Amino acid sequence: MRTLLKSVLTAGFLLAAGSIALAQDQDQDQDHGRVLGRDHGVVIPSNISFNAIPVCYDFRCASKAVVKLPVSEWQSVAGWFDPPAQTPVQERDQIRRAVGWMEVLIGRHTPTSVDLEFDKVKDIDNRETGQLDCIDESVNTTIYMKLFEANGFFKHHVVIEEAFRRSIFDRHWAGQIQEIETGDRYVVDSWFQPNGYLPVVQDSPSWEDITMLSAVVDNRPDDDSKEIKRSFWHRLLRGE
Repeated sequence: MRTLLKSVLTAGFLLAAGSIALAQDQDQDQDHGRVLGRDHGVVIPSNISFNAIPVCYDFRCASKAVVKLPVSEWQSVAGWFDPPAQTPVQERDQIRRAVGWMEVLIGRHTPTSVDLEFDKVKDIDNRETGQLDCIDESVNTTIYMKLFEANGFFKHHVVIEEAFRRSIFDRHWAGQIQEIETGDRYVVDSWFQPNGYLPVVQDSPSWEDITMLSAVVDNRPDDDSKEIKRSFWHRLLRGE
């Protein structure tokens, strides 16, 4: 019993200390903007063309490439927005599909075709180039969406600053858009899927609503049509 009580008290102390550190870090963010914590340090270009698409990979944009898409491939991207969406919901679905397709196309011209979900790698001792962490994913997704926006594909949304969330132990970034009519924000998060799969599109407030333990757990509401089995630790990290 004493051992159990000691373990509980120790865990409580660590959580309290982490909460204090998190609050102090948040105060620093308020004082210094995105410099401390929110800013991952990768600058996203303002002028982007399908003739010169900057792409990041190998974790924290350690490797970079500039891709010139053939006209036929770019036309296939534009096809996801034809006809134009009649509603914001339809447009978010178009964006989701176009981002997934862009990953397929970019994977034809860079090593990113090997990218796995999360930060998984096939061989940790001999890591293949082309894997993306959440910083790479958020930068690339934002660049793709800015490219769509610059070409007039968006009628109901604008691209805004990247979404960010933080726990005691980790941090997570994703692309983000804002609905013009309502001002509601939505996250476009490609990190939870392998290259070319459809990204998560989730309203930003629920995406930001995480436990103190982990910022890198998928916290989307479960699909009522599917029976989703989660481990004890996964449920704990989700706050269930």
